[in-house]
Amino acid sequence: MGRVVAWQLLIAVATAMVTVFIAGKNAGISSILAGLCSVIPNAIFFLGFYIAEKILHKNSPATFFVMEFLKIAISIGLVVLIFWMYREVSWIAFLVSYVVALKSYIFLLSKSKS
Repeated sequence: MGRVVAWQLLIAVATAMVTVFIAGKNAGISSILAGLCSVIPNAIFFLGFYIAEKILHKNSPATFFVMEFLKIAISIGLVVLIFWMYREVSWIAFLVSYVVALKSYIFLLSKSKS
């Protein structure tokens, strides 16, 4: 599970670097913030599963639903906080980077294990 979060973070940073070169500093900041809006909730989601499995020795469907709800709530909260605190958000860079970071697991799934 940690590989997915690490891969998402790597993709978010790479997307932000490309965005800085293409669209400038504000777009790059918007891009990395969008990536973090995806990476942080997923890291908390996986941490919750790790705690439930390794420490509490209990992994149930309820754990999944609670952690999924928290992930969505944290993600929405982070997006609202960013748009409230950082007024110079580049909408296009933010949305593109957010979608790329959210869908970066597809790249991980496409890599075949030998």
